[in-house]
Amino acid sequence: MSTLSDQRFLRWQYKDSSKLSARVNLHARFSMEEYPWFHWVFDHFDIPKNGCVLELGCGTALLWRENLVRIPASWKITLSDASQGMVQEAEQSLPQSGLQFTFEKIDAQSIPYGRDSFDAVIANHMLYHVPDLARALSEIHRVLKPKGTLYATTVGLNHMVELRELPEDLGIGALVSGDKMVAHFSLDNGADRLAQWFPNVEVERRNSALVVTEAMPLVEYVMSNAQMSDEIAVALHAYFNRQIQLKGAFRITTESGILKAARDS
Repeated sequence: MSTLSDQRFLRWQYKDSSKLSARVNLHARFSMEEYPWFHWVFDHFDIPKNGCVLELGCGTALLWRENLVRIPASWKITLSDASQGMVQEAEQSLPQSGLQFTFEKIDAQSIPYGRDSFDAVIANHMLYHVPDLARALSEIHRVLKPKGTLYATTVGLNHMVELRELPEDLGIGALVSGDKMVAHFSLDNGADRLAQWFPNVEVERRNSALVVTEAMPLVEYVMSNAQMSDEIAVALHAYFNRQIQLKGAFRITTESGILKAARDS
């Protein structure tokens, strides 16, 4: 996709949380991994007691809602997203907890904070959406304090591959569009992408699978990635139903992980 069509796609994707929720719900209901994803991500944080934290692309603040009882009261946390709708949903979704949250609409390519502002920057499954990744990484490096850390989650090249290999006669092959975005920043190339600003990068993977026993959540997942006609949605539902009846479930590879990159000076 061109840069312009990429941005139109992202505005359609993230103007509210409905499409994101369809994807999150598929994983929440059918993952073979018992330990929750957001707990696993939080386990990797090494942030000072009085740390200042910036999350880019916070979505609906699921990371923080899922770990609410684990957040030190002394952390100062700025939750941001390029979508004003997402920022509003994040703010509305977090209960009054006494924790120090602030909310901002921020483009990762132009972060409106000074040098050495944050002990940690978190980018959860979002850097592959950024058009000018080099500019965003330069900005992240700038706002991190010396020894501060970027925690960036993303997926591997085989993530959800079964949905990218749906039969062409369903008319949706080009609509399950993740390959180009994932290739932009993945577990497989992320360290190389970060190398100019963060020479030492740790990568940890978490590979598992979804075992999906209902057709409709699969249809909703695919529809969350692309606009399609009612006829294609019906054909897709029938296809998933046949596969589930034949095999007992529709199995999907999941390949996610985290990259930890500390600023050295």
